[in-house]
Amino acid sequence: MRAVTRPYIGQHCETVTTGTLLGALGCDLSEPMIFGLGEALGFVFLNLSTMPLGFIGGRSKPYELTAAACRNLGLTCAVEETTSTTKSWDRLSAHVADGRPVGLQLDCYYLPYFTRPPHFAGHFVAAIALDDEVTVVDTVAQGSVHRVPREALQAARHATGPMSAKARTFTVSGEVRRDLPTGVAAAIRANAASYLSPAFGGMGALGLAKLARVIPRWPASEDLALVAELMERGGTGGALFRNLYRDFLTEAADLLPDSSDVRCARDLIATSAEQWTAMAAELAACATDGDPVHLAAAAALCRPIADAEVAAMEILAAT
Repeated sequence: MRAVTRPYIGQHCETVTTGTLLGALGCDLSEPMIFGLGEALGFVFLNLSTMPLGFIGGRSKPYELTAAACRNLGLTCAVEETTSTTKSWDRLSAHVADGRPVGLQLDCYYLPYFTRPPHFAGHFVAAIALDDEVTVVDTVAQGSVHRVPREALQAARHATGPMSAKARTFTVSGEVRRDLPTGVAAAIRANAASYLSPAFGGMGALGLAKLARVIPRWPASEDLALVAELMERGGTGGALFRNLYRDFLTEAADLLPDSSDVRCARDLIATSAEQWTAMAAELAACATDGDPVHLAAAAALCRPIADAEVAAMEILAAT
């Protein structure tokens, strides 16, 4: 059984998965556009026992990106969850047999092509073919297309713990029923509103203030190098998402009639991205030389990052 689908090439797991599903419908959008339509820019800091220094997240909750992007495009996203390994496999097989790529949320720890992965159950791949193994699409950093044994994939899908879902499977269908400028404007306002009204104290500017208090207490260990890598390139926060949103706002400014405010917000997000890169560099340096001065420097960057992001979102909330 094989579905013929062109793999989406991108940096972030959920945008790559969503892009693969959209592409099968003939909806070809850039990765920044998918991220922006997904209302995905955010911040959260969580103390997770599965990660040595806690979880730093730079975006919305898992799957919310896909749901919002489909909503803003007028597409239907059908999601299924189950604790039954038999049902989850049968659903995946049926979708692929019908020629539909399938989005899967899973724990990347169990995927054999990852090198030294942490337990992270908020990872996404698109399943595009199935025979004795499953062909999945992942990010460029992970090598894009891989064949994964059934046992490994099912272990990843049915993992439990923070951010896990019950073998979440989703497909996208329909035709784009909303013009892109309207969807973009709605996504911008919704993302700004959610950033400015965090659900709890670990999100948004409040979460960044919490991170600033915690960083100086982190041990100078190799774990800092992993945090820096994840922040900068791994898809859990930092500059990766700010760069995507910066580029989304660049595209949005070309679509919207009055774009001066959008361009101003874009410049603030670009500044934030540069500061996130500087923070990752300080953490990596501390992992190398053990000097706590780097931790103090990293913590000091949290306030200007928060200031730039809040200012940008206040501008966008009024567009």
